[in-house]
Amino acid sequence: MTDNLGSLRQAMSDLAEHGGSADMYERSLHKSRQVQRRARVATAATAAVAVFAIGGAVALGTANRPSPPAPGATQTPSPSIAPTPAVPSRTPPSSPHSSTRTSNRPRYPDCPSATTLEKLADLPKDWRFVPSRVKCWKNWATADAEGPTAGDGVYLFQYKAGTGWRYHSQGSGFYCEDLGITSGNPPFCEMN
Repeated sequence: MTDNLGSLRQAMSDLAEHGGSADMYERSLHKSRQVQRRARVATAATAAVAVFAIGGAVALGTANRPSPPAPGATQTPSPSIAPTPAVPSRTPPSSPHSSTRTSNRPRYPDCPSATTLEKLADLPKDWRFVPSRVKCWKNWATADAEGPTAGDGVYLFQYKAGTGWRYHSQGSGFYCEDLGITSGNPPFCEMN
């Protein structure tokens, strides 16, 4: 039995030569690379946004934190407190043999401004602290409020290393022992 399909085979062969390759390999490889590039760009952009968001949050969180006093800085005494004479050092501070500790006296923070203390206290509307009546003693500060119905009480604030100035309490009188003060002559409390 002979089949007469030779001419059909020849026609199909001619069509295949002119039709080109039906292979989709190059197109699919190109598309795959394009998808990979887009995924890398999207991942990098997401990572950059995350880094900037965390960095911004850290920057904002530390922007309002009071910085500790610089080494060698002295506190400006309040007008109502007599200044403490400085203890001279035996060696000049610039000497390579000088120690980092220049006196036995502890360092106290600078006295905060009335505006700084207003941000820490929950003052009634239309009240403010009078700048000339903010007084400091060591790591304590008092402020007198001025407002439509202000009384004779004072606001008391305390400084702690690491947290800065914080509102402590309010009243017309304080007992030093209740505040943990056992020596000295603070102007805002009475010794028992």
